[in-house]
Amino acid sequence: MKILSVSDKVETQLLTRGNTLLPTPPDIILACGDLPPEYLTELREFYSVPLYYIEGNHDIRYDDSPPLGCTNIHAQIITEQGIRIMGLSGSRWYNGGKNQYTEPEMRKTIRSLWFQLLQVNRMDIIITHAPPRFINDKEDPCHKGFRSFISLIKKHKPVWFVHGHIHSFFKTPADRLTQVCETKVLNCYGFFFFETELVEKQAKS
Repeated sequence: MKILSVSDKVETQLLTRGNTLLPTPPDIILACGDLPPEYLTELREFYSVPLYYIEGNHDIRYDDSPPLGCTNIHAQIITEQGIRIMGLSGSRWYNGGKNQYTEPEMRKTIRSLWFQLLQVNRMDIIITHAPPRFINDKEDPCHKGFRSFISLIKKHKPVWFVHGHIHSFFKTPADRLTQVCETKVLNCYGFFFFETELVEKQAKS
């Protein structure tokens, strides 16, 4: 599956006919937060593929103006073209605004999915807004990652863990990636295109 991941920064060139930013059209789009809902609507319509999203700490208009034709997968596990994808919105709590969670609140949200996680055994992709703690994150209260994401990675071994929230400049695509056990942790700030396949356990089930 060919995936376009986006977060935090509107990339108008992605909506330009004949652009050379992507090697090939995506099969799906994954949006990791802090983007205008209109932008997600435009991306879905431009590429004519499913768009799944979670919300960031600055996504305060989604309740009144959700992106059209797009699917919010916060605290859900969905299957798209055989690929299992889980979503978790929000950042660490820092001022009580929308889509902010304390560490115990995020752990509770993850525990609410225990039955679904038990059934799927292992995930293909997890998308979040915030990063895991000590992986790509920062030390200010807003941009610290979640420790519970580390436990999630170690226990369920997703092939990809894709997040936004951390605004960074990347000299090479490799700068975006951190390997954690069997999982590639990706900061998709702006946009990043990647491919994935069914993990072996799921392909045989």
